[in-house]
Amino acid sequence: MLACPAQRHQQKVPMRNRELDALRGLAAVSVLLYHVFALNWSTLQDGVYLKPAANPLANVLIFSPLHVVWLGAEAVFLFFILSGFVLTKAATRPQFSLAAYYPSRVVRLYGPVLAAIALALLSYLLIPHTVGPGTPPTIASLPTSYPLIDIIHDATLLGGTSNAIGTLWSLQWEVVFSLALPVYILLVRRYPVPASIIALVVCLLGWANNDPATSYLPMFFFGALLAQFWEQVARAFRFLTAGRWWSHVAGIVLVFGAITAMTSYFVLGRSLEAHGIPARVATVPLVLVGIVALIVVGTQWRPLSRLLTTRVLLFLGTISFSLYLVHRPLMIAVAFLLGTGPVPAVVTIVAALAVATGFYFAAERPLHRLSQRIARSVKAESAQPDADRELVRSPD
Repeated sequence: MLACPAQRHQQKVPMRNRELDALRGLAAVSVLLYHVFALNWSTLQDGVYLKPAANPLANVLIFSPLHVVWLGAEAVFLFFILSGFVLTKAATRPQFSLAAYYPSRVVRLYGPVLAAIALALLSYLLIPHTVGPGTPPTIASLPTSYPLIDIIHDATLLGGTSNAIGTLWSLQWEVVFSLALPVYILLVRRYPVPASIIALVVCLLGWANNDPATSYLPMFFFGALLAQFWEQVARAFRFLTAGRWWSHVAGIVLVFGAITAMTSYFVLGRSLEAHGIPARVATVPLVLVGIVALIVVGTQWRPLSRLLTTRVLLFLGTISFSLYLVHRPLMIAVAFLLGTGPVPAVVTIVAALAVATGFYFAAERPLHRLSQRIARSVKAESAQPDADRELVRSPD
């Protein structure tokens, strides 16, 4: 059996944390609201670029921790860190096999993506995406077709993706990380301190030079690092499980601090830019710390853990990948049909949740189960030669 290097270590690894599924679901909803708000309210769109709005309420939604409700990039960073965390945890289990992991992972990622491409193409073919003289600029800037070359780029996920679906840009980095998982595990196991320093420096340089690969790939490392030292981190935050008044105060403070750090680009961005400091570069470390803190508190502090494991939030976690894949082509179609404003925004949100639910049951779940069957099949085939050798050695 071809096994990951981490398999040789008998580290005790916690079971699946349902809270992480809920955090993934909330992040997917945040991305949905980010796209919907930015398209349907120009003041909020300007706020994405740190431009102040005339409306006081809009300024509160943009430049305060309330921006966590409609985060775009930062919510995707959460996806990256969670992927690093979850896959590293899985790779440290004794039964992990690289031979089974790779084909299973390819089906898990590419299967839903191909189904989402087919659904998006259908929306472009059935619903007119036409731009005329009176079309508002916000709608005129949206993609109007889904040509074959864009479909090919989106279907491969490597070498850049199109704007027709718009969310697949992050999946190309998921693919690269998934392929390089053994390298990440080797780094967090053998060189955690120097690798952490290098990862942070590379990430900052990536943002400073507007380079996607070096901006995003180090983020998976921090999720892998958290998984590697999860037991130590859980022990350090064990005070949150005490159930005393002071542990709840600490939990509230940590949650607020994590959310503030995650939204620090908007909370601090204008002030930093006014002093000539690149806001994104300066706040990326804070965002990453905030995401890690939210993961830790969400799994260790019981009030937040109970909230995250409610049925509604767990269901959002279940359909999170589907929601992430299908919502933007739906939003574009609704914009061409109904224009922009409160009504199209509500229609988009309701339709996205409904279609994502159907997409999950019709496409994502069957494909996920297929990926699991492939993994079991490969493991069984890998184990068979060992069993045959044992039979040969046996005197019976």
